[in-house]
Amino acid sequence: MFYRFIAISSLLCFSAMLIGCSALFSEQEWSENYALLEGVQSTSPQAIDGKLNTIGEATFPAQVAGMSPASEVVITLPEKKLIRRIVVHSDNLIEFDVHADKGSLTTERDWYLIKEVKSMKTSPIKLSVLTPFPTDRIRLRVLETKDDALEAREFGARMPGWRRMSNRRAAGKIREIELYGYKTAEQVEAEQATDKREKELDDLLDLE
Repeated sequence: MFYRFIAISSLLCFSAMLIGCSALFSEQEWSENYALLEGVQSTSPQAIDGKLNTIGEATFPAQVAGMSPASEVVITLPEKKLIRRIVVHSDNLIEFDVHADKGSLTTERDWYLIKEVKSMKTSPIKLSVLTPFPTDRIRLRVLETKDDALEAREFGARMPGWRRMSNRRAAGKIREIELYGYKTAEQVEAEQATDKREKELDDLLDLE
């Protein structure tokens, strides 16, 4: 009898573990696009306007004679979010990386690398990220574009004396940047309840 009790208890515990693991590893639902939240700001507003037919241009933070640093787009959220997915729409980018601001008290910007893309072959590109902290600033830094060679040639033609020293980059052109986290259990529950109420209302209207 004792052994039977132990066996049943073990089976129940094992079943509970399976249910827990299933819930743990079940597919998460994506949140709304944080880049479209009210109050979001961007150094390139067209890159977060929700319209794929507009093109935002990355900006250069500083200029150096004969060279240009990486152009970038910085998106500032009204509150800190855990970013889990970034979607980039661009026909122009080849190589770029993405940073999140850790929010250090000692420096104005404390950028932490969260993703590198060495070759963007399709658009859009969907990036899974595991930002280890909530952030209210995301920076996409453009390291290479399809227009870099043309920019370097044109610069060399304008400034022959700088031709050998030039390492010009063209500004990155981006149709849209989307930022997502995971929906909370409360959000999923609320949406399911809303869907249920709407279905019940539709059923009542059908009966009339």
